[in-house]
Amino acid sequence: MDPARGPGVLEGIFDLDYASWQVRSTLAVAGFAFYLGVFVVCHQLSSSLNATYRALAAKEKVFWDLAATRAVFGVQGTAAGLWALLVDPVLPADKAHAQQSWSWFHVTTATGFFFFENAALHLSNLRFRTFDLFLAVHHLFAFLGFLGLTANVHAGHYLAMATLLLEMSTPFTCASWMLLKAGWSDSLFWKANQWLMIHMFHCRMVLSYHMWWVCLRHWEGLCRSLYPPHLALFLCGLGLLTLVLNPYWTHKKTQQLLHPVDWNFAPPRANGQGPQKKAQ
Repeated sequence: MDPARGPGVLEGIFDLDYASWQVRSTLAVAGFAFYLGVFVVCHQLSSSLNATYRALAAKEKVFWDLAATRAVFGVQGTAAGLWALLVDPVLPADKAHAQQSWSWFHVTTATGFFFFENAALHLSNLRFRTFDLFLAVHHLFAFLGFLGLTANVHAGHYLAMATLLLEMSTPFTCASWMLLKAGWSDSLFWKANQWLMIHMFHCRMVLSYHMWWVCLRHWEGLCRSLYPPHLALFLCGLGLLTLVLNPYWTHKKTQQLLHPVDWNFAPPRANGQGPQKKAQ
């Protein structure tokens, strides 16, 4: 089924006038509000129903809620990316210029999500005096990239949907961390999820090479459809993702499979050799 022609509410959303800045900005705000709502609902439900969550420190609770929110967005991004690559006939036909009403919906709501991510990350860093450089750079490039797409009515959406498909690993990352905190790192389910997550990170690397190929094959079209600063931002972000972030995260997740450690909150060893494995 073409998502641009889905029944009921979806049909109305996908048939909006996306040439209107008011429509695009409203959907971006709606995306922010929706994922803020997911964050709040996750906190409320976890506080009521999950003993592991109630035992966590405050900053770990924030991380838990953010992980769940990212997982929900990961489902949206994966669905949008797979539809663009495997089903939709329009975006792959003109990778530099083609747009769809359904892709506009994902571009605008993703802009709202990445604004939420940046706000939540930096507020959390200020509150708990922490800082993850790689994550901060990743979120900044993602937000600026999608904000540029929201503002540019001439930009093609194929690469944007491919970028959303990079979120394919996020639901598995969420499950991995939550199960680790619950003491399930010795279970077959946790190990199977970890294997799938590592596989998704390898798929991310392959997808990033595909995106470079698209850039090379459609360079002239991209130069016409994107403003030079936006194109430079995208290429710089894709370069960082390809050469630094994806390899680093793949390495860390592979290490975690062999040594189930909460790298985000485990205290350093006394001899400075790295984090200790938490008791399960």
